[in-house]
Amino acid sequence: MQGFKHLHMATRMCGLRSIGMLLVVCALASSGCRPEPEVSFELQGLEVTPGFADKDRLKTNEQWVAIVHTNLFQTGMPANDLYNVARVFESIGDQSIAREVLLSNFFNQPDLTLTPTDEMLADPDAFIDATYLRFYTRFPTQAERTFVREFILNNPGMTPELVYMSFGLSEEYRYY
Repeated sequence: MQGFKHLHMATRMCGLRSIGMLLVVCALASSGCRPEPEVSFELQGLEVTPGFADKDRLKTNEQWVAIVHTNLFQTGMPANDLYNVARVFESIGDQSIAREVLLSNFFNQPDLTLTPTDEMLADPDAFIDATYLRFYTRFPTQAERTFVREFILNNPGMTPELVYMSFGLSEEYRYY
C-alpha cells in the first residue's frame, strides 16, 4: 500500500506541475498576444509637372517688351516707346541679342529701382519667391528655390540685376 501512496502522490505532483505550467503558458499567451491595431497609410495622388508646363503660347516681341518693362519698372510702357522698340526688334535679326540689349538699356535707366544686394543676401528665400512671382507669376518649386539660393550664395558677384536679367531672358519668360 505504501507503494501506491508514493505513486498517487507522484501522479498528483505531476498533475499540479502540468496545471501550473498550463496556467503560466495561458497567462503569457493572454498578455503577450494581443491583436495589433490596424494602421494604414495612404498616399495622395500628385501630378508632378514643371511649373511652366501650362505655359504654351509664345509671347510676341511687343508683349515681351511690355511685360518686361512692367515687371522691372512696375508701370506700363508708353505706347510710342513700345512702337519704337518693336521697330528695333524687327530690324535686328537675332532676337535673343535684341532682348539682351533692351534689358541692358532698361537696367541703365535712372528710375529703375532694384532690390538692394544686401537685402537679397539677408533673406534669399523671400527674394527668390518675390522674383518668381514677379517674372513667372508662380512660386518656385523646392528644387528651383534650392538651386537659385545656392547659386546666389555661392557666387559673390551675384546681384539682383543679374538675377532679373536671367529671369527676363529665360525660356519660360517667353511664354504665357
